[in-house]
Amino acid sequence: MSKYTLIVPIAADTDKMGTEMPYLFGLDSNGLMYCVKSIMGLPLEAFGDIYFTILRKHNLRYRLIEMMQIQFDRLGISHKTHIYELEKSTSSQPETLYRTVVENHITGAVLFKDADSYFTTEVYPENMLYVFPLDGLQMVNPQNKSYVTIDDMYYITNIIEKKIVSRFFCAGGYGIEDVQNFVLEYEKLSTLPQLHLSHIVYSLLLHQVHFRPQIVKEYQDWGTKEDFKRNY
Repeated sequence: MSKYTLIVPIAADTDKMGTEMPYLFGLDSNGLMYCVKSIMGLPLEAFGDIYFTILRKHNLRYRLIEMMQIQFDRLGISHKTHIYELEKSTSSQPETLYRTVVENHITGAVLFKDADSYFTTEVYPENMLYVFPLDGLQMVNPQNKSYVTIDDMYYITNIIEKKIVSRFFCAGGYGIEDVQNFVLEYEKLSTLPQLHLSHIVYSLLLHQVHFRPQIVKEYQDWGTKEDFKRNY
């Protein structure tokens, strides 16, 4: 089986005041950290390695590695889970993922998974966007999503930030068959302001790289800290 790696970036510097732990490291009613819960709808046996990328200052302040290792032990995935620490926050989520991939020499297929959402699905080591229909949600902030259009042959033809161009939005899972494609595309686009993963996927689409949609189930969106407080 070829290499297949799951990467979860949680390196946003959300606590500018330095007084409160980022909510994604908090616990739900079952004692599960939300960032760890975010991957529990996936068939984790499919992945050879799992990376969580965090900020070193968060680990030093909140002892995150110890907390997370307990969670991994509980799930039986300690043997293949890695916590990668960044010395300082990055300018974007794609930069966090790029640093994680390049500095850990990750090759082959990857699945990038947002830490602020949960869903269940099968996973495939292919170019794939994990999507959910907007009309399947009871509560949502539609402005915080990237939307995809799908053609009659079941290929993704477009992805765009914060503009509702179809009923399907990206649920927080981005599959790349060869992570080197992501690396090269990021290096071309890295100077763009407010770079999102959707921009990199769109650029790959323009270069005739094909992506399939995979519709997920049981989608939960924790969103921003404000959304989280409002919904939970």
